[in-house]
Amino acid sequence: MSIQNSGSRPRDDRVLPEVRAVAVFVIFILILAVIVLYFMPDTTDTNFAWTIKPTLTAMAMGAGYIMGIYFFARVTFLKRWHYATVGYLPITMFTIWMLLATLLHLDRFNQSAFAFYFWLVIYIITPILVPFLWFRNRVTDPGLTANEFQVPIIARRIAGVIGVAFTLFFILCFLFPDVLIGIFPWKLTPLTARVIAGWLSFPGIGGLMLAREPRWSSWRLVIEAAYVGIVFFLLAVPRAWNDLVQGNPLTWVLLIALLGSLILVPALYLFMERQKLGRATTSSSMGS
Repeated sequence: MSIQNSGSRPRDDRVLPEVRAVAVFVIFILILAVIVLYFMPDTTDTNFAWTIKPTLTAMAMGAGYIMGIYFFARVTFLKRWHYATVGYLPITMFTIWMLLATLLHLDRFNQSAFAFYFWLVIYIITPILVPFLWFRNRVTDPGLTANEFQVPIIARRIAGVIGVAFTLFFILCFLFPDVLIGIFPWKLTPLTARVIAGWLSFPGIGGLMLAREPRWSSWRLVIEAAYVGIVFFLLAVPRAWNDLVQGNPLTWVLLIALLGSLILVPALYLFMERQKLGRATTSSSMGS
């Protein structure tokens, strides 16, 4: 992947100050959401933009926002922009789906509460602000360099297949929320079905982005953030166990897949890191 020089900024891979500043602001907002959704999920009727039932929906959203906190915390301190570039377009798509879900279900929101207007303003601004920041900072990306450790093509193709599958699925579920309501492991409403479909856009758009990104260094942060989200979702399951429809086969498929990812994701990560280290050692030896 190469980046054309579309601006006057040097391609020094730096993270722009405005990108760091917005990341700090986003972290603050996400922390507020996590406090309510993940740690006080039974108080959404008074402390959130709308009343979320059951508990597992709120905590699943909270786990997703914890994933976001991790991502933007890393952006705040990153030395190289291209480490984070893959994450911005999936975040953009997510914010667009959240705004659309809000507009389609305004009647379900607590419109007399400050939290609703805060939610609405955030999701009006972020679909514009996030891609704008990505566009501004991408001109510092040097692109693929000769010494860059690359992800095997088979892994990129798998990411692409997963991305296509999830993208088609979340679009279907957003357009026809009854499809997701009918198969999901816990109870959903049309609003929460569309919100969950928005969260499913992350593996969809993220997979498509990773398929086009050969640099392992650009994969790592996305994988780390996803792993954080998985861990916190699984930690929420015991508290909201009764919300799961245990007679639904998809419930067990989901839990087994997520538990399996606790092992498979770190295994893949460590394998790639060792491959990168081995290549670096070989190159160093040949150079000497």
